[in-house]
Amino acid sequence: MACGSDTAHMSIFGYDPFTLYRGRGAFETMGSGIPMSEHDIAFKCNFAHMDPKTGMVVLRRVDRNFDKWGLPLIDVIDGMVLSVFEENDTIITAKHATEHR
Repeated sequence: MACGSDTAHMSIFGYDPFTLYRGRGAFETMGSGIPMSEHDIAFKCNFAHMDPKTGMVVLRRVDRNFDKWGLPLIDVIDGMVLSVFEENDTIITAKHATEHR
């Protein structure tokens, strides 16, 4: 079975990716310089384009003109507070990262 870079690195360092791997989010987050704590949740995300008439995603990755609209959108959501859990607020940290390969 071919390994991705994330699972290959886990194996090299002695961790079993079959039991411990939970996705790329933490790798991408720490790789972009955002520190993580024990209870943090990390996602690797791409912005997508949805057709407003059909509600269908027509481009799953939107890279064109990202500097014009994407970077300002990141600025808007970075630091946003979500009050979705009763016990505390959730703070979003967003950062533009490139060259993930």
